[in-house]
Amino acid sequence: MPPARRSQKRLPLVAIVGRPNVGKSTLFNRIIGKQRAIVHDVEGITRDRFIEDAEWHGHRFRVVDTGGMVEQPVDDITRKMQQQVQQAIDESRVVIFVLDGQQEITRSDRMVCESLQRSGKPVVLAVNKLDNTKLALNQYEYYALGLGDPHAVSSGHNIGIDDLMRAVTALLPVSDSTAPESEDETESESVEENPLIKIAIIGRPNVGKSSFVNALLNEERAIVSDVPGTTRDAIDIDFRWRDREYLLIDTAGLRRKAGIRQPVEHFSVARALRAVRRADVCLVMMEATEGMTEQDKRIIGYALEQGTAFILVWTKWDLISDKAKRLKTLEDELDLKMPQVMFAPRVTISNVTRTRLFRIFDYVDRVAAEANKRIGTGELNRLVEQIKAKHNPPGQKGHHAKILYATQASVKPTEFVFFVNQKRLFHFSYMRFIENQLREICGFEGVPLKLELREEKRKR
Repeated sequence: MPPARRSQKRLPLVAIVGRPNVGKSTLFNRIIGKQRAIVHDVEGITRDRFIEDAEWHGHRFRVVDTGGMVEQPVDDITRKMQQQVQQAIDESRVVIFVLDGQQEITRSDRMVCESLQRSGKPVVLAVNKLDNTKLALNQYEYYALGLGDPHAVSSGHNIGIDDLMRAVTALLPVSDSTAPESEDETESESVEENPLIKIAIIGRPNVGKSSFVNALLNEERAIVSDVPGTTRDAIDIDFRWRDREYLLIDTAGLRRKAGIRQPVEHFSVARALRAVRRADVCLVMMEATEGMTEQDKRIIGYALEQGTAFILVWTKWDLISDKAKRLKTLEDELDLKMPQVMFAPRVTISNVTRTRLFRIFDYVDRVAAEANKRIGTGELNRLVEQIKAKHNPPGQKGHHAKILYATQASVKPTEFVFFVNQKRLFHFSYMRFIENQLREICGFEGVPLKLELREEKRKR
């Protein structure tokens, strides 16, 4: 079995660091030009490293948003946050040290300063929240840190960002940010042959989503804790397996609406649901020890509603003693509670023993190919004639239901449009029969199918 590894990037890394609530995530969003990181007044929103590609005046690089650095971590999650920040600094070529320009230099700021000086990395000072000319005078106080010229910026109002980024890009190696033309051509050809597959990892809190990512990467890429809701944002992680590129999207746990108590959780849930919409394949994770819950059903229902292909994954398989008996119980329960998802592949995994972790990518490749499948209009209408020969549409009160012709309207979501004489004559059970026949003949493993009826208005 070939070794798994992170997708290697030639682009240099720029790390954004500082104590909590100084505006790191706002600056991150400003640099990448997208509203990707969650921004909130509450301290400690950012926990995991959040990495995105960026470009500034022809310089290409990666930028990483980090959690706030604190003097004395009080709990396990905060300690792991500090480890994540340190790893970001170690991997970076340049560090942007963000400070709150509306406050005096704090002891925490000096602690971060000393840590950066020990690292030996090039540092650019960004004195944030200086929204006007009068406040901009505060920047001169930060010469006392001994880290060079401070840059007065306001991330929220886009003030001073260009000057800041000019100083940052001047420190980036040109050779890393610009690849040879021949390499780019080779890479684009490779991408065309094997397009990137985006995999959203979704499920209830604490079912093992981040542990799954860490087990694949063999590193603490995402913070894992027994506390539900540890992951707060959807984190994109490049991954390479058997010469194929994937994008793993680790998401926050999806709670019931009644269980959402903190305002930030609304953002977390929204980002998780957005991840489902932009993914090619979803891994819906459920605990093998608990079986299917009502929230599991809601999460599967959302993937069905969006038309995103998905695979059902039972985690924590190492905790099951009688595995054959438990698997039959889980499958029987699933078929009873959600018979409409019998088309989805099912797999059991253990993040601890790494059982079947990489076999999931065989399922992902297969399901992703099915999600891109198109059936030509001629072939589809021949299939419709076969289906009608097996079971003709039933009539009502002397009126006969007729399928005039059909076409596949789209992929991702996979949607078929059936042009009929009268929609009211088609019972949902017959539409389910058509769907089952399409799956039997054409496959569509793991792919929700949407069948739409349209009345064909014929000219007299």
